Amino acid sequence: MTMGETRISLRLLGPRGDAKVEMLVDTGSTLTKIPRSVASKIGIAPRYKAEVVLADGRVIERDVSEAVAEFNEITNTIPLLIGPDGEEPLLGLTTLEVFRLKVNPVTQKLEPARFIEYALT
Repeated sequence: MTMGETRISLRLLGPRGDAKVEMLVDTGSTLTKIPRSVASKIGIAPRYKAEVVLADGRVIERDVSEAVAEFNEITNTIPLLIGPDGEEPLLGLTTLEVFRLKVNPVTQKLEPARFIEYALT
C-alpha cells in the first residue's frame, strides 16, 4: 500500500460461486469495477452497457451488472462495472454508501459512516 491508498478485500457472490477480490478504494469512482474473468467465474452476466468517464476525460463503454457483496460480515447487493482483465479492481463510492462506510485518510482504513438525510419533517 502506498501513501494515500486504501485497499480492501471484498467477497462477491454469484450464481456459480464466490470470489474474494482485492480492490483499491476509489472515492472518485461511482461504481465498483471487477475484472471480466471474476464476473465470468462466479456467474455475473452483463445486464446492459453504459458510458463511463475515465480520470483522463475519455469516455468509454462498460458492461454493467450487479452482485451480492460481503464485507465485514454484512451482505448487500451492489451495482458494478465489468472491466477487462488486467485493470485494477476498484471499490467505488456507491458501494461505500451501500455498506455505510467512509475512508479515514490518516489510517487508510474504512470506518462506519452514518446515512445522511437532509429532508425537513
